[in-house]
Amino acid sequence: MPINSFWSADDKIPIAQKKVSVPSDNGLEYSAGQKINITIPPTVQYIQPRESYLSWDVKLKLPENASGLIDEPTRLMLDETLGSQVLIRDIFIYSGGAGNILLEEYQNYNVLTSVKYDYETNSTLRAKRALTEGSLNHSVQCRGTCGTTESHKNDCVTNPYFKGGLESASSVSASFTNAEFQTVKCLLPINTGIFSNDKVFPVLMTEGLKIEIILEENTNVFRQLDTVLEKRMIKNNPIFHSTNGDDAAPLNASTGTPITSIYLTRDNNMINTPQVPFVVGERIGYSTFTGTRSGFTDDPIISQIDLETGSGDYGLIKLTLDGTGMNISSGSMTNRGGVIYSRSALGQPTYVVSNVEMVLQQLTMPDGYTRKMASMMKEGGSMNYDFLSFTNYKYSQLKTDTVANIRLPLNQSRAKSILCIPTDATNRSFAADINGDGTYLVSEEENDLTIYSDRTGLVGVADTIESYQFFYDGKLNPSRKVDCAKTSSRTSISQQQLIELEKALAQSKIIPYSFRGFQSNFVIGRALSLQDGVYDTRGKDFNLQIEYPATAAHNHLWMNWVGHIRRIVFNGDGISLSV
Repeated sequence: MPINSFWSADDKIPIAQKKVSVPSDNGLEYSAGQKINITIPPTVQYIQPRESYLSWDVKLKLPENASGLIDEPTRLMLDETLGSQVLIRDIFIYSGGAGNILLEEYQNYNVLTSVKYDYETNSTLRAKRALTEGSLNHSVQCRGTCGTTESHKNDCVTNPYFKGGLESASSVSASFTNAEFQTVKCLLPINTGIFSNDKVFPVLMTEGLKIEIILEENTNVFRQLDTVLEKRMIKNNPIFHSTNGDDAAPLNASTGTPITSIYLTRDNNMINTPQVPFVVGERIGYSTFTGTRSGFTDDPIISQIDLETGSGDYGLIKLTLDGTGMNISSGSMTNRGGVIYSRSALGQPTYVVSNVEMVLQQLTMPDGYTRKMASMMKEGGSMNYDFLSFTNYKYSQLKTDTVANIRLPLNQSRAKSILCIPTDATNRSFAADINGDGTYLVSEEENDLTIYSDRTGLVGVADTIESYQFFYDGKLNPSRKVDCAKTSSRTSISQQQLIELEKALAQSKIIPYSFRGFQSNFVIGRALSLQDGVYDTRGKDFNLQIEYPATAAHNHLWMNWVGHIRRIVFNGDGISLSV
């Protein structure tokens, strides 16, 4: 029998399968920054890695005051693309037994997964991830009607993270509390080399497996509804109608005008109170479509939400404001001339992960299968297990560096590709990151939506990059600089950059079904081999040369992921790892 045939399916060998659950070792609940340990015992023997997954429950929470109430409530959720994958910052996989060999190490796992989920995606995959992983999908019943760009963070009716309203509800007066957040069951594929592999994995030969998961910090995981944010996609927000609910004068509020209510149009599909993205207790503000604020003497707080359908009104949504004598301090609020957005201070929301377990697809082999492998190794033989893994090399770049020469100390003997992700390393407030205030500008179109990123630190930003070129083995690769100016200026598409990226993704076993996110998650790619080939990076002096025309808008933390083949070698003396 060929050595590699031990790890491949064979229809001549009867194999029994069943699901087994392995709970976490060290606790019932986990929060941001904590470590989850899972030990898979050697008694499991064999697993089908790709059919195994991580299962856990997630619940979000806003900070409460001494009375147990939320001071400034708003609806929250996890990242719309990653779902609860965003909660995994780092993953380490060790062999069991006394050796504890580090088989895989993924630092900033969620950044690499964001590349996979932004490019290896289509409507079917996104819908599946929304059902199983806690990601979000576009909701037609909460769609925007004033801009053509879809949002996957517009669902305030069937969102998994919080309770939706009732279709029959015409009035809401109860304050939003943490009881409104729901526990979300998530089933997550582990996107590492071992657990993405189709080959049977011999857990008994590694004396078990130990998985360590480090949870992400609170500041990087939370999102608000796009329909309440001032900066993100402003034309999707509720549109201001008037302060009196009448199309007759006075329609507007100007400086010094006391107001006790705000009326919203039925644009952006607000046909009833469930479609209103705000909650009772939320602090709000007013902005024109171009982003000019009109300030209040004190930001008003919503005390009640009503659907106005009686005689003399026009099918509007009424927001009753807490208190009387609220004045406009500057500017004006014009009929259908602007939007209402959330100004609730988020404080420090938290999340809890519970009921953590690995669900394994266990395989039971015939009696002679394991004996044959043992006999082979006793006779001085060895067996190899290959899998595609990734190593992350980080590099910090200041925005004043108009030319960056990123040294990549690669030492992989069987490399496949490089994926270089320039994440935004700007130090902003937590609230600014979420609402897109001063973050990366993804797109800007006069007649549609201006979109700012709310995924700081998780995605690549093109910024003002002009070109790039790799240098290794004494040569420039490609032979000419790859132009990126059209992509970074948002004026067109830099075709060669996308072609190079497509080849690199394919070699990384990330199938690029879509390039829709090429601006929102900018990645530089270089394929180091063709098809099933590999490239020896040792001693090749790898560098990535980046040029900017002037000072960039953001500091960057480059995450340079090298995809390469790792090999676990099994022999009579134990196991070893080669890269």
